[in-house]
Amino acid sequence: MDDEKTSKAAKLEEFAGTHDGAYRDIIEKLHEEKERLENDLRQEYRNARKYVRSHPEESLAYAFIGGVVAGLLLARFFSR
Repeated sequence: MDDEKTSKAAKLEEFAGTHDGAYRDIIEKLHEEKERLENDLRQEYRNARKYVRSHPEESLAYAFIGGVVAGLLLARFFSR
């Protein structure tokens, strides 16, 4: 019985040892992808802020129209 437990433990350790490097590679790739996406989102946010600052009247018009459309949709939805 003890031999079975030790052999299972040895097999698990061997399995973990062989796959540990692969998992670390995958985790590292995911981390790099996360950083890339964060940088892309920061850049897009900065671009959007610059656009809004340079075109305030257009941004205000879009916000107003979006509010009116959302209000109309909510009014129709809750009036039923």
